[in-house]
Amino acid sequence: MIGWHIDAALYGKLNPPLVTSLLAVGLPSPRTQTLLYDDGTDDTLPVPLGTTAFVSGYKMFDLLSAEQKEFVLSSKVEYAPHPYVWISSAKSRSDGLGMVSENLEVPLDALPPIEHPNDIQILPMVWQNPVTKQLALQIHPSVIRKIHLKDGTVIDDLAKVREIVHDLQRPGIAPGLVYAHDWKEGDLVLFNNHGVLHTVVGAFAKDEIRLFRQCNLAASRPPLGPQDA
Repeated sequence: MIGWHIDAALYGKLNPPLVTSLLAVGLPSPRTQTLLYDDGTDDTLPVPLGTTAFVSGYKMFDLLSAEQKEFVLSSKVEYAPHPYVWISSAKSRSDGLGMVSENLEVPLDALPPIEHPNDIQILPMVWQNPVTKQLALQIHPSVIRKIHLKDGTVIDDLAKVREIVHDLQRPGIAPGLVYAHDWKEGDLVLFNNHGVLHTVVGAFAKDEIRLFRQCNLAASRPPLGPQDA
């Protein structure tokens, strides 16, 4: 498993894309594998090799307790500068939901320069669908760095930040809530990048190739937060 994520730079002036399209060009020989969450639970999930698995951010939000909903509706996530470089030497959790805290991230002073302070993206934890008004818990768990609370407090202990977000999101990736697409060559899938998380799943042999074409529909505005009209 590569890791649950949304398709977004989460740095600089680019807003998270609205829609992602995936076209299957080349696939390994079809077979089924069993995914082990390996996170202290007995959760397993049979999946087609090389699947793209999807979960709903709307369902993630609905599963939260009343206390958790109050927290996420009023909090924001700060993402790391040059986030994918920052985590390039870190290790993913076994369930693919965020990173292990082992102080293996690239030090901030070793990252490329931050050209402008506003390049650091701080986004709502909850994104509102502009049409249905549904609320989605929409957080990229791998590249979060801080949590901003409504009273101005900032949680910047990285291990604590990751544990908070993992606790919020983990119920939403339970096996019964995952859609694992069984790709066939020529399949075209479009998904709401402001309402789902996804991941590639599978352990490939050295000679197996998974080839896709991906296109993102750009967004001209940031995601709507829960209070936005």
